[in-house]
Amino acid sequence: MSIELREPGLVEQIKRLAADQAQPAEKVLETAVQAHLDQLEREAIHAETEAFWDMHDELVSKYEGEHVALYQGEIVSHDADASTLERRVREEYGELPVLIAPVAARPRRDLRWIGGRIEASR
Repeated sequence: MSIELREPGLVEQIKRLAADQAQPAEKVLETAVQAHLDQLEREAIHAETEAFWDMHDELVSKYEGEHVALYQGEIVSHDADASTLERRVREEYGELPVLIAPVAARPRRDLRWIGGRIEASR
């Protein structure tokens, strides 16, 4: 597959950055695109995590003790065995950002990093 970059200003930025780093422009572009895709995946998983907690009570009533798979805020599959669920999800969704999470009645615990220690957020 070949992709053409048609934004002249962007092409020049990539060339300058590649020269500064003594790397091929293709490598600089590949690294930048991969970083962007990784960021999009992190954002998608964050959104799926928020959806999980928004529907947590409903999930507990239906799937407690199981694992659920969420994609675009919807439950796409569930299973008591996380490995089986993951294989099934990967077969159907490939590398798309699907959250697989255990369903338990325990409350949400948000953690944040403060001055070298982890403490529960309030």
